[in-house]
Amino acid sequence: MYVVEAENLSFSYDGKVNTLENVNFKVKKGEFIGIVGPNGAGKTTLFRIILGFLKPTGGKVKLFGTDIKHFKEWNRIGYVPQKLNVEQNFPATVRELLSLVAGRERIKDIADFLHIDFYIDRQFLKLSGGQQQLVLLGMAIASEPELLLLDEPTAGLDIHAQMHITQILRELSTNEGKTVLMISHDLGLVLKNVDKVLCINRSVHYYGEPDEALDTIEELFGIRRGIKNGTP
Repeated sequence: MYVVEAENLSFSYDGKVNTLENVNFKVKKGEFIGIVGPNGAGKTTLFRIILGFLKPTGGKVKLFGTDIKHFKEWNRIGYVPQKLNVEQNFPATVRELLSLVAGRERIKDIADFLHIDFYIDRQFLKLSGGQQQLVLLGMAIASEPELLLLDEPTAGLDIHAQMHITQILRELSTNEGKTVLMISHDLGLVLKNVDKVLCINRSVHYYGEPDEALDTIEELFGIRRGIKNGTP
């Protein structure tokens, strides 16, 4: 059984132009998948379909072997958005945010695992971008989901924060058997850390080992071959 399966998946917002067209891929338990593609390629639309916010206009998606039309176990899926959309005077601390989704002992476990215990009582909006992303990740893993979806979790972060978050995702995948799907424009980071790369530009242009993705990425992005050695 696959955790995520897309079979001839298509989607259109206006019924005329397909944002996604005949998308096919399968994800096994414990795999760390990097999803890349140009802006407007349909990556976030794919996530919105997997999360049940949008319905496919063609083909189908299965989650844990169940057609998404009939899937009800949404607690098995965790989602990390790019940012938490709140007012600038939002007063909640990290602990208060985590308490919305976890009990006292689970909060302690999350704080220890993510190394956020030293700022757990600080106001969320006073934290750096990297620290905020770790808190959002903590909220997503609070219910111990089996599948994690992350929409550009390292965007705008310094290299240290990027590596820290990516290493945590790698640990969740390798050591805890979580299945991780991560949208990213940090192509060098993706190629060095994921198990497979899914290259999308409306349809799937490549899905497989990172080492074999370079030709497709160069074609889609026009990026030099040295990309694997670091973020361009």
